[in-house]
Amino acid sequence: MKEISPQTELLYGIHPVHESLVAQKREIKQIYIVENSKNKRLEVIATLAKKQKIDISYIPEPLLRQKTQTDLHQHTAALVSALPLSDIHALINEQSFFIICDHILDPHNMGAIMRTALAAGVTGLITTRDNSAPFSPSVSRISAGAMEHLPAVRVTNLVRTMKQLKNDGFWIFGLDEKAQQSIYDTSFQGPVALVIGGEEKGIRRLVHETCDQILCIPQKGALDSLNASVAAAVTMYEIFRQRIKG
Repeated sequence: MKEISPQTELLYGIHPVHESLVAQKREIKQIYIVENSKNKRLEVIATLAKKQKIDISYIPEPLLRQKTQTDLHQHTAALVSALPLSDIHALINEQSFFIICDHILDPHNMGAIMRTALAAGVTGLITTRDNSAPFSPSVSRISAGAMEHLPAVRVTNLVRTMKQLKNDGFWIFGLDEKAQQSIYDTSFQGPVALVIGGEEKGIRRLVHETCDQILCIPQKGALDSLNASVAAAVTMYEIFRQRIKG
């Protein structure tokens, strides 16, 4: 069962608007397109909207800029219901692969993680209701619309959720540059979850202690650590590589 909010928000940008039409997870109340725009991708959006019997308003560019409060609208926006959240239990199976975001606050990191997660076959993304970047229109834009497809779960207590996953047979990995074991020396078969720590402090202590195994990404150079979304991407694709290899 999905958690649905009655509130509305304005998605903006070609990818978010297009992917919301393709995914059909949200109620789309109105599509806005800048009048006299020659972009062929906007014609695709208009065609999809017409097939779904969604009203289209062709408006001046300054009005769309005013509505979206940004210059990054790419001549289109959509008035939509809030992103429906998924029930974690409905996503669990023998090959589930979850990303757990522990206090990821930066929308750019959240959007980048979601974009890679969708491409790498992640089953769903889990984050906290508080102290986490919201699933906002800006995150959808940064994710290139991946947020419109990737199942997302918000929980109140991350440690409790991790313990429940472990009871369901999951092995939970965390990332920490100080860990001794490399992601390349680790098997990721079966149901797994990968914890990505916040931008400044990394994985919180209780979350760290609840992980089954802490891993590092080998690296050279003067920098202390990788950006959260980059570290997540490297590890997600190692898990993906192992799984497609069998």
